[in-house]
Amino acid sequence: MRFDTALLAETDPSVYRIDLSERLLSSADKRRAEYVAGRLCARQALHDLTHEAVALGQTAAGPPAWPAGTVGSITHSRGLAAAAVASQTSVAGLGIDAEARIPAARAHRLAPQILVESEREWLATLDSGAASEFVTTAFSLKESLFKALFPLVQRRFYFHDACLVAWDPDHGSAAIELLTTLSSHWPAGRRLAGHIAALDDHLVTLIAAPRPA
Repeated sequence: MRFDTALLAETDPSVYRIDLSERLLSSADKRRAEYVAGRLCARQALHDLTHEAVALGQTAAGPPAWPAGTVGSITHSRGLAAAAVASQTSVAGLGIDAEARIPAARAHRLAPQILVESEREWLATLDSGAASEFVTTAFSLKESLFKALFPLVQRRFYFHDACLVAWDPDHGSAAIELLTTLSSHWPAGRRLAGHIAALDDHLVTLIAAPRPA
């Protein structure tokens, strides 16, 4: 969904049957609006999946507590919010991320923080337009990867712990490879498929972690 930060922040969240913690009630308008928008997307996605009015809880640490039997992910960026949900019988984890396109000059400046050596070598072969798409895609896919796998492995990992190894923007597909072993089921060298969609000035990426064979 697209949302107006100022308007959504002014609206009483109880109108949407969304409870905010004291911390969120006192937070900045942007943070509060993003939270409400993300929860509204998640509620609609859960309804589409289960055909029921399912409440989305919250863990003590803050992330969503997805209803039993489901997995999901929420993202928000500059007035855009989205959510993805699935049944646990279909996938082990989901990660979705939306990012405004990073301008080429900034993409090159950020590259050392986001990309590993092989990705930086790939970046060096691209023109400015493709460079913007490449770095934005790599950044977003690595965010989606973290959201999909962290609930499964319960350990933090970072941009340099994964590498984009395939990228086909014309068909909205990519592949990302783990460079660090996160668990016995998620070793270094494991590859996951990524999906990419352009949405106006944003790129949206999705990674679905498959269930163990």
